[in-house]
Amino acid sequence: MTIRIRDAVEGDVEGIARVHVQGWRESYKDFLRPEALSGLSVEERMRMWQGAFAQPDPQAKLLVAETASGEIVGFARGGPVRGENGGLLGTEAEIFAIYLLDRVKRRGIGRTLMQGVLDHLDQHGFRSVGLWVLKDNLPARRFYEALGGQPGPEQSFDLRGQMVVEVAYRFELKSQR
Repeated sequence: MTIRIRDAVEGDVEGIARVHVQGWRESYKDFLRPEALSGLSVEERMRMWQGAFAQPDPQAKLLVAETASGEIVGFARGGPVRGENGGLLGTEAEIFAIYLLDRVKRRGIGRTLMQGVLDHLDQHGFRSVGLWVLKDNLPARRFYEALGGQPGPEQSFDLRGQMVVEVAYRFELKSQR
């Protein structure tokens, strides 16, 4: 299967939303209660992603992975650190989301998506990037560690009616601008 990585365009919103919902259901099935996952909706995620296109940030990057037939099977987005958790991350930039469908994992696609976003952030002068991952999600944690991420602080919060613990990962970027 040939996969192409490219910049996302507004016409990708539905495909990104579908991967976002299916990615949650596949990636978090062992960590979250079924009712939390069944409450996810493609329509809700489409509205969220339309908002990202309505207010574009040139320092942010959204990449998609698509098959030769044009089906979106993964995406990654990062940009300047946001919100109250930015301080806890202790980084200048953040990976907001990275999701792949299970059927395309372990082929280097996630690494390529992640590297594309990290390179973009590096080119925009950011020196450090952080992200949050469920503490119990060992496959994702191993993935981030293989890319050079260092674990850091933890936080607990209510996620769709279930208390979870996340751990921060920090990446130092190549250039020191």
